[in-house]
Amino acid sequence: MNKKFWFLIVVVLFIAVKLPLQAITISKNIFINSGELVTVDKIKIPFLAFNPTATFSTTNLVLDFTTADTLLLIVTNNDSQTHGFAIKNYDLENKTIVAKSSITLKVYSTTEKVLVFYDPLNYPQNRYMGLGGMICIHKNLNEKYFYWNLKEHEVAFSKKIATQQVVDWQQYYPDYFTINGLSHPDLQNDASARVVGKVGETIRIAIANTGQSKHAIHFHGFHLRVIYSSTDQIDVDSSKDSFPLESMQSLILEMIPDKSGSYSVHDHNLVAISGGGIHPNGMFLMMKID
Repeated sequence: MNKKFWFLIVVVLFIAVKLPLQAITISKNIFINSGELVTVDKIKIPFLAFNPTATFSTTNLVLDFTTADTLLLIVTNNDSQTHGFAIKNYDLENKTIVAKSSITLKVYSTTEKVLVFYDPLNYPQNRYMGLGGMICIHKNLNEKYFYWNLKEHEVAFSKKIATQQVVDWQQYYPDYFTINGLSHPDLQNDASARVVGKVGETIRIAIANTGQSKHAIHFHGFHLRVIYSSTDQIDVDSSKDSFPLESMQSLILEMIPDKSGSYSVHDHNLVAISGGGIHPNGMFLMMKID
């Protein structure tokens, strides 16, 4: 073998080492389902949700993938009404999906962030009724993540919207408040929401407000660093203990606990800690750090 041949072999190997790994395409199904949300005091509210199967659940789907991957979404409208699909702050034309049909689309990002996907039809009613979910793009899927999808509900409004009645949002006054479709104390049993960790461990929390009201999440015991913010009102790399989020805004927060114990997290708007007027049956969690 001559020198030219070996030179070509070395060049090919060098290029192979330098090239990034090929991106992976990850396929995920989303079903638009209708059903009922049962409040902490057992009142039933009409509800819509994005679920991973055709079985209704009040917990909206969280989609995870990395900055190296492409997400292939198959969205199926399992409801009897026409719905839509859109992603806030993402270059995607709003889609319309008639009952019992599907659409396919691709999502990717080279930066870490939380995107909110939602139903843009009859806005904001369909999104308020539950059709708002989270797409979390990570640099590393091995990081310890928790997910909070914030929503609030007014029983009278939900029943009117479900029967195609007109509502006046100026008169909106929610009486139930949920994270991932749950309120305290049920929320304590949600492993994707309740923060459990160790001193010195890096913990990340992805938060999206897919409700209609503003929420201000307050952490006791720790300051958290902002990794990603969809709003200019909260600076990336800032460190604080309270985070106000308008409707359709999202965050990624990082916490590295420096002490053990149990610490509360709640909405600074104190009415949101209640459910049906009873405290603390709302947006309230107890974190556990060992």
